[in-house]
This record gives sequence, C-alpha cells and structure tokens, in this order.
Amino acid sequence: MQKEPQKDAIPLLLRCKVIVIGDAGVGKSAIVQMFHSKGTHYPKQYAMTTGCDFVMKEIKIPDSSTTVELHIYDCSGQKVFKELVSEYWKNANMVMLVYDVSNQDSFNNLGAWLDLVRSKCPGKQLPGILVANKVDLEDRIRVHTADGNEFARTHSLDFVQVSAQKNISVESPYQELGMMF
Repeated sequence: MQKEPQKDAIPLLLRCKVIVIGDAGVGKSAIVQMFHSKGTHYPKQYAMTTGCDFVMKEIKIPDSSTTVELHIYDCSGQKVFKELVSEYWKNANMVMLVYDVSNQDSFNNLGAWLDLVRSKCPGKQLPGILVANKVDLEDRIRVHTADGNEFARTHSLDFVQVSAQKNISVESPYQELGMMF
C-alpha cells in the first residue's frame, strides 16, 4: 500500500546537474531527446553533438511533495571535444554513463569516461547510473546484461536498459536519478 503525500506538505524543488557521457554514436542525444519530448521526438538522422547540448525537465518524486529539476548536459562523445565538454562537468551532481549494447568498444571505454569525469569533480562521490542503450537490437547484442550489471556494481552505479528508438524505458534512468538525488 502506497502512502499518500501529506496534503499540507510544503512543496520542495531541488535542482540537479546531470552530465550524460559516453562514446559517440551510443545514443546519448536520442535518449535525452526522447525523455525531454515524452517519447514524441526520436532523431531520425544522426547529428553529431558538438560540445554540449542542454535541456531541463522536472521529475515529480512519487509519494512526496518533492520535484527534482534535472539540468541535463548532453556531452559530445567525440575525442576532439573532450577538453571542451569537460568544462561543463564542473559542479555536476550526477552522471549518466551510456553505452551501446551492440558496440563492445563503447562498453570497454566506460572506465576511462568515468575516471575522466570523476577527475574533473574532485572531492565528490558523483553518484549516477549506467545506461545500456539499443536493447531492441537483440540479434546484434555484444555486451550482455550481466556485464553491465557487474560494471555498475563495481563502480557504485545503478543500471538500466533502454531503447531510445523504440521508446523502451527511456524515462527510467531519469526517474532513478531523481530518486537518488
């Protein structure tokens, strides 16, 4: 049985800076755009993110009077932009680390991404979530769920599987981040 939020509870608005990182082509922008548009805008053509794109969206925390305003920084995965985008990582509260289940290299590079972002946020724990994207490509999967779970567990991250293209569980990572914050 779920608790009803207190009717006289004072509404609370929290602001959370989330950085979205991972290799180029893993679907970071697609996940962000599908979440921001409530599943109505999937980018049909691949357009490389140059630098960092920003969107903002509120998440209502269930059974509470709390709303988390997510400030989402969708960062380029191209090596040429790493120094530029790392400037956006300052004062981050959470990290969303994304890989493509059909691309083993994108998974192998996760540790380097995480090390880099945590080095830019010294003294912070920087909690977050690992997102396995493109789970709809069942016949092309190279990175299995157990591998994602193990990486997430080892690095103290939550783990979710999504498909931006099929709009499968795209809201989940953001809900998780909101609840964590």
